[in-house]
Amino acid sequence: MKKIISVALALVIVLSLASCSNSGAQGVKDGESKVWYFNDKETDVEGLFKGVQDTVNPKEIYASVDYTEEMLHGAYAINDLEKDLKKTKKELSFRNAEFDNGTFNISTLPVAVYSGAEYLPDIEYQFRDVTDREVAALSFIVEDKIGTVPCTYEVNGNKVKYTALTETTENGVFSYELDKEVFEYELSFSGAYLTLTDGIDTIQLTAYTFTDNNKSTNIMMSAYSAEKTPLIDNLDCLASQQGGVINYAINRNGVYYIDSACKLTDDGRFTIHLSNEDENGERQEFINQYAYIAQCSGSAYLNSFSVILLDGNNVYYYNDSITDREARLLKADGINADSLDDNKLQEIAEKKSDLYDELKAEFETNGITVNINRSTGEIAMDSTVLFGGDSADLTAEGKAFLNKFIKAYTSIIYSEKYNGFISKTMVEGHIAPISGTTYEGGMPLSKKRAKNVMDYCLSSKTGVDTSKLAKTMETVGYSQSRPAYDADGNVDIAASRRVSFRFVVDTDNI
Repeated sequence: MKKIISVALALVIVLSLASCSNSGAQGVKDGESKVWYFNDKETDVEGLFKGVQDTVNPKEIYASVDYTEEMLHGAYAINDLEKDLKKTKKELSFRNAEFDNGTFNISTLPVAVYSGAEYLPDIEYQFRDVTDREVAALSFIVEDKIGTVPCTYEVNGNKVKYTALTETTENGVFSYELDKEVFEYELSFSGAYLTLTDGIDTIQLTAYTFTDNNKSTNIMMSAYSAEKTPLIDNLDCLASQQGGVINYAINRNGVYYIDSACKLTDDGRFTIHLSNEDENGERQEFINQYAYIAQCSGSAYLNSFSVILLDGNNVYYYNDSITDREARLLKADGINADSLDDNKLQEIAEKKSDLYDELKAEFETNGITVNINRSTGEIAMDSTVLFGGDSADLTAEGKAFLNKFIKAYTSIIYSEKYNGFISKTMVEGHIAPISGTTYEGGMPLSKKRAKNVMDYCLSSKTGVDTSKLAKTMETVGYSQSRPAYDADGNVDIAASRRVSFRFVVDTDNI
């Protein structure tokens, strides 16, 4: 079977979502700029950001970025793939492109770009099985229709090179070949916009969620931090609708911010407002500004998008989705996440989030200090509380800590709400990756610490009935292979010295 270009007429219902602009996502005009606010419906969001000064120059930041293939992930298109097609056709040049199944006269620039395997349109779904290269699909104008070309792509500076793919599947085993047809463009970002030029023609494409191709009226930002990215104010995830009922932000330690809101402008500025209380109950405000890249799917009915934020020095990847994160965690536990659809993954992730919330509340009520990392699933204990120096022997303080911890932990995970949800509890030992240590050299200590914690937790000395826990508890040592990271994305030596509890869910009992 060979296939290189598929022609499909885009059947799109025109739906104008903006009252004052021809762009799809709801927004408001602020002078010459368009603005999108994401906040709780009770928040006076325009008043909240009134007087906040611009602190970044997006053009300078975009110009300084060393772009990567991941930054292009997502779907971009002209504002309406049906309504605007004829108008766009008049503005572009055309050329003959030769493929295995014929020669086609196509626009020199694409009217839609889908980058990254998970963002490929259904018409090219089989190319999601390409795992050794970054894949994309480019939609060109072919006569008065849209032709889609599967490609691999690579980014070098501000240039992107797409190489067409031919599927050569035989006997049901997927395979492909690189074709001779190549498309090369210069690229630039500006917030929700991706501009491509071939040196003659230029086209500005818009992140799909922000176009009229999106038929949903409730645009939502769903931004979960990648595992090892730098963090903004230790922010782990942010979910917010435009003036909607969904609006929350959580830091990496599992604490919910009191308030959160974001302002996005079409020139590429992303301003975030977070507020919390310190240990003394004093309100703390965090307001900062970045340039942003919006990433979203090319589905007409999926209204959420994620972001990559840039400040000229760091790149902050808030482009995990709740289902992507859950799939990653399940695969790390050896669970076949590919057999679970997005609804199932979201159900698991939301129940785990509730469980983390209840565990955190129970720990705080009992004066237990741990770090709950929702990105990795760890409930981490400081090893200096448990052990003395480089020893694996529990101190009296460590035993007293575990007495309180295991009572709180079991009271929640074996409550009626979560009965059967957890199939296994892992006790993991970690050491810090300091100079002079090796993976092999640190393994015995990490294993011994994990085992001593488990043995004590299952002993009668805790005063807790752990008969259920004993059937599902295991230990593993990771030596220095899984360090902890600080908010700047650097290895945190102190936090890396830890013993962690991490529960594994029973996906068959959801």
